[in-house]
Amino acid sequence: MLDFLRNNIKRFAILLWIAAAAFIIGGAYLFVRGPFTMGSNTAIEVGDTKISFQDYQKTYNNIYNFYVQMLTQLKGGNFSDEDIRKLNIKQKTIDMLIERALLLQEAKREGIKVTDEDVLKAIESNKAFFYNGKFSKEKYLALLKANNINPKDYEDSLRVVLYIDKLKKKLFKDLKVSDDEVKSFFDKNYSKVNLKFMVFDAEAFKNKVKVDDKALKEFFQKHKNDYRIPTMVKFKYIVVPLDYVKGKIKITDNQTKAFYKAHQDYFRVPLRIKVAHILIAGDNKTDSQLKEEAEKVYELLKDKKISFKEAAKKYSKDTYTKNVGGELGYVTKNMVVDDFWNNIVKLKKGEISKPFKTKFGYHIALVEDIKKPFVRQFKDVKGQIEDYLKTLKAKKIWFIEADKIFVKIRDSKKTMDEVAKEFGLKTKQSDYMSLKKTESPFTSKMVQQALLSNKNALLGPDLSESGYVIYKMVDKKPSYIPPFEKVKDKVKKDYIEQKALMLARSYADKALKELKSSKPFDSVAKSFGLKAKLVKGLTKLMPTDEFPCSLNEKVMDRIFEKGKGYFDKCEEGKRVYVFEVVDKIFDKKEFNKLKDSIRNELLSEKENEVLDRFVEQLKKKTKIKINPKL
Repeated sequence: MLDFLRNNIKRFAILLWIAAAAFIIGGAYLFVRGPFTMGSNTAIEVGDTKISFQDYQKTYNNIYNFYVQMLTQLKGGNFSDEDIRKLNIKQKTIDMLIERALLLQEAKREGIKVTDEDVLKAIESNKAFFYNGKFSKEKYLALLKANNINPKDYEDSLRVVLYIDKLKKKLFKDLKVSDDEVKSFFDKNYSKVNLKFMVFDAEAFKNKVKVDDKALKEFFQKHKNDYRIPTMVKFKYIVVPLDYVKGKIKITDNQTKAFYKAHQDYFRVPLRIKVAHILIAGDNKTDSQLKEEAEKVYELLKDKKISFKEAAKKYSKDTYTKNVGGELGYVTKNMVVDDFWNNIVKLKKGEISKPFKTKFGYHIALVEDIKKPFVRQFKDVKGQIEDYLKTLKAKKIWFIEADKIFVKIRDSKKTMDEVAKEFGLKTKQSDYMSLKKTESPFTSKMVQQALLSNKNALLGPDLSESGYVIYKMVDKKPSYIPPFEKVKDKVKKDYIEQKALMLARSYADKALKELKSSKPFDSVAKSFGLKAKLVKGLTKLMPTDEFPCSLNEKVMDRIFEKGKGYFDKCEEGKRVYVFEVVDKIFDKKEFNKLKDSIRNELLSEKENEVLDRFVEQLKKKTKIKINPKL
């Protein structure tokens, strides 16, 4: 889920910029002109457009709050700072502001106009502001007030969106998706294949590898740089963690209460249902056959002839959940397809559903627990709010606090130890590390900077996972290649592994050559002392551990593009797989169900590609500066 959130921020753009709790950038900054100077209040400069630190922070906070709200709903409020960190919100904020400024500038250059009537029409057509099926000015104003949004700010932000929307319409006016493109996409992504494969395991060839000192020495000479010991450096350093800065900040009860009242939606936890399921799907069976099989399994459960967990393990085609009794855990409405949710939401705790159909097949669901929707009480979230507000304030002064320590060490006669003690921190000493193998809190960039500096030069403050680091290199060991005798054991291990894998590849090539001469797959496998294995109903959406190459996107693309009769080889780890596609199934009924959504998805992808290329062109023509303090 975090990967989905990380990679699909653009899909949420309309929510982020337009919805009732949307970003309110305030159009004023878009028209400020003047020189960009470091230390000014400018966070980002895009051509003549200046974006202030306040506007950057406002945008950052809105994206952050959006994700907090999403994660609260998805995880019941149980998410960590690490979950947020992985979303890389800072870079998303910078990218979004730059793109927005570039598109607005271009819209105005193109002579695009947005009138007051356009803004009014957009507001009056927003169903969020409807009451009894019609636009309600009272609801509009009340909803903005409830979210602490000034109507003028909202309308200015909406005006910018309309400028950009009109520009996009011009960019996308000639884009179309043909029927052949839709059919081809379905064929490559939603068809199913039956595939045979044999495995040549390098481990089985190790005993065929002959080893002698001459061969090992030649191997060492050829790959000696692989055994090079890199330049090693050692540091003395101080870490200024965020918690150190947070400890200096006070948040009042009034501030936490005000935040809680203004952001009720962030603390609303939706209905959650703990559910397990059995999926009946695939195996080239017709819909009626799948339905009949699902009903038979349901009767076994109903008559208590088998437990739900046993039935899941025996009958379910969901390879991710079958071995854990079909457990999906707690789900909310927006985590599963509508057909699944609409069937489980009717059930009581402990109740098993009758078989029902979704696009994945037939399901039998067991509701194990139900947690009703609720708003988390202030007393339960007070600590989180206080910590969040402290974090926001601390991040604004974090670098400044670290820089104070750096300057004190640099400009005073005091030692690093003495200054650290004065600020309530400790100095530490690292082990030796290299550019390729760093140790926390150091990054390869920091090690590289040290290697380019003189010994004992004061460096930093540089941000790492642990905090801002102030450091100096206290020792350096030069790079060297150790003598053969010292690394002989490792050379021998690497030599055997490489030769064994080469043998596995050569045998796989022989097998492919025989398949090209039209020999049956099973007999070719048997001639190499191997057993042909069969995977049925393989799809791009559901890879399987049975055939590890199904996790390789490029291999799967070739399989579904080439189709029946295609054979090839692939590697995963130290194993070489030779495979043949024995059948490919195009489900016309499923295609008819999905073709409209596929067409829309392909059109959306084309629009994104055009927009991305367009923005990149604008970036090349526009001078963009990002304040290093961000």
